[in-house]
Amino acid sequence: MVSEDQAASLRKEVEDAFAEDFQGVSYVGSKVREIEKRHGQWVIESAGLYQALRMKSFRELLRNPKLSHKLASLLGDEVMCWRSQFFDKFPGASGTIWHQNATFRETGKYAKLQPTKDTDPAVIQLTAWVALSESTIENGCLRFLPGSFSDARMDFLYSFIQDNKLFYISLLPFSFRYFFDVFKVVLFGRIFTKSIFVFLTAAKLLGEDFFDKFKVKDMEMKPGECIVFSSLNMHASYPNICSSNSRFSFVGRCTANHVRVAPGGKDVYSTAEGMVEYELPEVGSFQVYGKDSFGYNKILKD
Repeated sequence: MVSEDQAASLRKEVEDAFAEDFQGVSYVGSKVREIEKRHGQWVIESAGLYQALRMKSFRELLRNPKLSHKLASLLGDEVMCWRSQFFDKFPGASGTIWHQNATFRETGKYAKLQPTKDTDPAVIQLTAWVALSESTIENGCLRFLPGSFSDARMDFLYSFIQDNKLFYISLLPFSFRYFFDVFKVVLFGRIFTKSIFVFLTAAKLLGEDFFDKFKVKDMEMKPGECIVFSSLNMHASYPNICSSNSRFSFVGRCTANHVRVAPGGKDVYSTAEGMVEYELPEVGSFQVYGKDSFGYNKILKD
């Protein structure tokens, strides 16, 4: 989508901003930042959340016609980015387990994305994943199960298990020590750590042959390349087994303007000291394609 030189320049821009702690601006709140720094966990994934609201080059990256037109062909004539993120998968970082997400409830009480029109769950939200470095099997590239967006049971079970924790625990192998390990993860585990436990339970409920009908696709990419996918499509990633090569990416999560984003205005962040509630940005979205004729969300005026 963009040249390798452009990708390198974008990466340097955000790395420089992170080195300056994004000028002290944190969209996850000061309490989360203090806890994360106290435990040495203040990384770009948390510090960089929503920072494209302040970095025009990344807003323009999503508005690139090569990308925005593809998003509009699937989401309609009015498309906004409701969340931006950066991922720096450094050497030694673990992989992520298979997961899917239609409405991004995550660890919160309610779905963050609430369509006001009848919408297929597979296209409530699309992720634009832009490689700002080489992405290989060795440094932790993405993996997909093509066609798995047609089966949303895993996403349903993530929410069901979150609302029925005792039922969830009853399905796990039990021992006194294991119970306390699970208890700690439920209270203090980061979202992808929790996903591993939920995945094990969900896989048990869905049956051992659930994954057999899908063929794994490894997505190796060059700097500047982009993939657009439904977050309901099962995806995961490899661990980074390189000695010095990070996998760096920018992610824009996009939806149609008729979707209400986080009506409650709050979210919950998993920290080493438990779950912390924080206020979402009052203006948390920006337009990627077309204009906003709905007025359900506060859109950045730029």
